[in-house]
Amino acid sequence: MPLDAPKKDTPETLIQNVVTACGSCEDCRHFIEEACLFLPELFRLHDRKREHGESATQDELKRLSDLCNLCGLCPCANIRREIMTAKAAYAERDGLPFSVRALQDVGRIGKLCGAFPRLSNMMVGNPFSSSLIKQTLGIHPDRTMPAVPRDNFDHWVRKRSARVGRNTDHQARKAVYFPGCTARFLFPEVARAAVEVLEAFGVHVVSSVHDPEGECCGMPPLLEGDRDMALKLVSRNLQWMAEHVAEGFDVVCSCPTCGYFFKHLLRDGAYYSEAYQQQAGADPTTLRIPVGMGVNGPREGDMVVLHRATYGPILKDKGQFSSLDPLQRIAVGEHAFDLGEYLAALAVEGRTPEMAHPVSGRAVYYPPCHLREQKIGYPFLELLKNIPELSVVPLTGTLNCCGMAGIMGYKKQFHHSSLELGTPLMDKIRALQPETIITECLSCRLQFQHMDDIPVRHPVEALRIAILDRH
Repeated sequence: MPLDAPKKDTPETLIQNVVTACGSCEDCRHFIEEACLFLPELFRLHDRKREHGESATQDELKRLSDLCNLCGLCPCANIRREIMTAKAAYAERDGLPFSVRALQDVGRIGKLCGAFPRLSNMMVGNPFSSSLIKQTLGIHPDRTMPAVPRDNFDHWVRKRSARVGRNTDHQARKAVYFPGCTARFLFPEVARAAVEVLEAFGVHVVSSVHDPEGECCGMPPLLEGDRDMALKLVSRNLQWMAEHVAEGFDVVCSCPTCGYFFKHLLRDGAYYSEAYQQQAGADPTTLRIPVGMGVNGPREGDMVVLHRATYGPILKDKGQFSSLDPLQRIAVGEHAFDLGEYLAALAVEGRTPEMAHPVSGRAVYYPPCHLREQKIGYPFLELLKNIPELSVVPLTGTLNCCGMAGIMGYKKQFHHSSLELGTPLMDKIRALQPETIITECLSCRLQFQHMDDIPVRHPVEALRIAILDRH
């Protein structure tokens, strides 16, 4: 169901449609139940209705919609889209609590805390002020709050601004690095490592924080149903990103969620737009959709060609971001890359610098949900295998999940569910007795740090040590 559903469709109707559709299918009933909060509750409500005739209450349907974190584990993109539609309908009709509106604005929180890091850490470390902050933001009292670094990534970029700027060599590989809010404000060592490793691979790097409009990717408010905020953030980012892409830059993300957002969610429906159809050479009787965009049918080269009379009324650009230029959305999405994916491609070109410095130890590598959803394999895994003295054991099962789900794990009502969801993965990690956990997702990192004291690294941090001997 499109995100701009008719107003006559209530949130309850929209989410009940999902219950009916999934309950009629049941393909996900058993194989995904331990890695998801949403589907087990959905099937409980569906079974109760079928066996006892007891329909879900309005409160139960609202709570069900809140359980989806858009992890991508379930196979039906249209179902995820319908859930997000229902969330948006709830937010539009009922509004969002202050705590959610504050917590979802990750960029603003990061900027505020980063401006006063010492004060922020004092307040988080003080039991009274910490409790007050958690109550105000709806955070569970037992959830560990991350420390705010003295110098965030913005500070580091400004200090080396003479080196990080526009490149006049139009033959060089150029990339805009998009760190994501967590690396930008909480783990700047990851963002610094990404820039330095990209440069070591021969890439000229421009950071998104140079642009005054550089913002959060938009995923947190999208997950909360806040259409207006998500659209505002994406609109700001799209303009400067599209300008850089037009100048020959790629967009590289060290955060899998940001990469998934730009590569997949931003482009949702854009290929169905008339602007793209004209560019692709479609005529009044046909639609032309690139292969790999989720549409099957007769092919001409790298295009799926469909009858417009049959598919035109169905395939429309009606999503959350349909008001934004579809050609810009496509250009940015087609030039957006996960950091590991980008470095692996450079390695194939023979650009890999020497990894002369050992990183000794036994590590478990965990690929997070939004990396798996990009369907690019595990590009960092091969790079990590080249690091001297590093032993890497992959945990690549498709249904592993840390349970954090961005800001969801911080919410009071989801804290215990978050830990229950992540416990099976944490047990698998502990059983391997690693000295380090390696994962791209910094949300997973926060969850692992809350659940255990095993050190956690982003894979690019290990590469920086191996290449540059910088910890």
